[in-house]
Amino acid sequence: MMRRKQIQHKNFHVTLHDNARTPKWGWAKSVKIIEDSLEVMEKFIYSKETLINKSQQDKIELDVHFCGDRKMRTLNNDFRGKNKTTDVLSFPVFESLRAESDEFVFPGPVHIGDIIISRDVAIKQAKEFKLAVEQEVIHLLIHGFLHLQGWDHEISDKEEEIMQAHEKKLLDRIRNQRKKA
Repeated sequence: MMRRKQIQHKNFHVTLHDNARTPKWGWAKSVKIIEDSLEVMEKFIYSKETLINKSQQDKIELDVHFCGDRKMRTLNNDFRGKNKTTDVLSFPVFESLRAESDEFVFPGPVHIGDIIISRDVAIKQAKEFKLAVEQEVIHLLIHGFLHLQGWDHEISDKEEEIMQAHEKKLLDRIRNQRKKA
């Protein structure tokens, strides 16, 4: 059964895709936390950290796909040469959307890429870290979201520190926003 859900906050549009055979894995709660996170994500992508400008790029689009370990293993092998599953993969449209990038982004709507999240790994890691599944899903989404913009923890220790700082800041803002609601 394929589920598809479009959610948006002002200029930030996300399409969620899930091919799970059972809705019991945490889909509904994951959709809710993603909905609750869009405002924070939109503020970040239009911040001084990126070269995206609201007056030029008036709509940001993102696709998020949930899959099982078998599909994730295939994707990880095909695109990264690693024959094992992983928690999240990002497929950016642009090499970098970081503020210091010399990337050119046309005015108008911008699709920033696709994020693939393994349901199975998210569930396993949630148990391991003693989190709700939706908390792990939002962590993986934010991690993938930062990769789409050009941050990469695998380049160097310094880059890892920068990416982790952004990740922590975004997750803290999402947590605080959800407390207010």
